[in-house]
Amino acid sequence: MTRATSMNKSRWLTVALLVSIAVNLLLVGIFFGRVILGGPGPERMPSQLGWMIRHLDEPTRESLRSEMVEHTKRAGPLRKQMRSVQQTFKRQLLESTIDTEAMSQSLAELRHASDEYQTEMHEMMLLILPELDEQQRRRVLSTIRRGPDRPRGPDRPARRDGDRKQ
Repeated sequence: MTRATSMNKSRWLTVALLVSIAVNLLLVGIFFGRVILGGPGPERMPSQLGWMIRHLDEPTRESLRSEMVEHTKRAGPLRKQMRSVQQTFKRQLLESTIDTEAMSQSLAELRHASDEYQTEMHEMMLLILPELDEQQRRRVLSTIRRGPDRPRGPDRPARRDGDRKQ
């Protein structure tokens, strides 16, 4: 191999490396721009009840999106409170000596937080469901029976012992 050929390959490798770095920086910039600035891109449906209506057509989901976002703002702190109380209870459960009074208090707080969260979820359902036609409500009912992440049809995994028959 001649010196000129070796320099040519070296130049091409340098150019390829610089192009690769530039493309990677561009992609990273686009990603962070969307994440930080909330730029264009598909909007996600809020998770608390989004699973229940994700199968609906796009115009229906779009019409419910603002209500779902408002619900998420109200439900988020309730969910956070519930998780915090659950963590407290887990720590108490793992202590070397069990303080039944403290655990009883934590369980009472957990019931209260869970009731508040469930009430918010039910209020949101009462806002969403009247907006749907009969066929859409049937789909929602099917999703509720199946659960948010359970597949439907022949691809559904076999039930585990203890799973209820649908």
